[in-house]
Amino acid sequence: MRKLHWWLIIGLIATTIIALGIPHDGKAWFSWLSPVSGQEQIEYDLLTEFRLPRIVMALVAGIGLSISGLLLQTLFNNPLAGPSILGLTSGAHLFVAISVLGAGIFSTALTDIGITTAAAIGCLSFGLLILAIASKVRSRVSLLLIGMMLGTFVSALTGILLSKSDPNALKAFTLWSYGSLLQVGFSQLPLILIIALLGSLAAFFIVKPLDAMVLGDRQAKVLGVDIRRTQWKILLIVSVLTGLITAFCGPIAFVGLIVPNLVKIFYKTARHRELLIGSALVGGIFMLLCDLLIILLEPYILLPINSLTSVAGAPVVILLLLNNRQRA
Repeated sequence: MRKLHWWLIIGLIATTIIALGIPHDGKAWFSWLSPVSGQEQIEYDLLTEFRLPRIVMALVAGIGLSISGLLLQTLFNNPLAGPSILGLTSGAHLFVAISVLGAGIFSTALTDIGITTAAAIGCLSFGLLILAIASKVRSRVSLLLIGMMLGTFVSALTGILLSKSDPNALKAFTLWSYGSLLQVGFSQLPLILIIALLGSLAAFFIVKPLDAMVLGDRQAKVLGVDIRRTQWKILLIVSVLTGLITAFCGPIAFVGLIVPNLVKIFYKTARHRELLIGSALVGGIFMLLCDLLIILLEPYILLPINSLTSVAGAPVVILLLLNNRQRA
């Protein structure tokens, strides 16, 4: 393991400890370590019911979206690819809207599983659509614009659903669409962690095909890679991870774009085993830092997580576009 891995692990642990110990209402750090009664018990309840799920979701979102972004960038051979940029998040957004606001096609007795399934199917559907379009459109900028148009299309359909929805469902969906790490309870964490862990680990089983695909589809075929099967595996992993995160956190933009590009700059390698580890670690740190900033700014302004990541991500997209234009 590279030294950089260790530094990032230390950074992730340190950021997590800070997130766990950040004061609440002026209380000293780590006051929840000795819950006895009264205020200490309140602090402990805040930890288990609010703070811990929030930290876990920040880690899940950062790791899952970063891994998804790296896989998509390799699949489309495009540094501008990402779940939000290419419209996969929009697909999850649309299917969750249909589930919550529409006829409830995907709703089941297990609401969490129903919404997660809807989001994953939406991601997979739009991923297949983008994959088909990418086979016809070679321009990176054109593919980016198509992804954005899909997002606009989804917004229009969602608007139609919103105009006909129940007021309570409308309120719940609107709050969800802002993006938040506070929509998950402690009891939901085991299911989320199992799905996120399986999805993330699955990416490491296709590192050799991913390394070969960097050389191009033709060269990858020469090396014995089944391109079609690998594409399906990538889309399935991305759909599960992005669908899970979008279902429980709402749409979170640009994380899957920013983090893999930063990792490639610092690691200076095309080996996906190292890139996946680096993306997971940097993604977790990035989301925790975003959440810490939101907490620190709460007395002055309430920031949705999606707004903060968009503010950070938009300049990165512009810089990448300018860089690609200079190379062209």
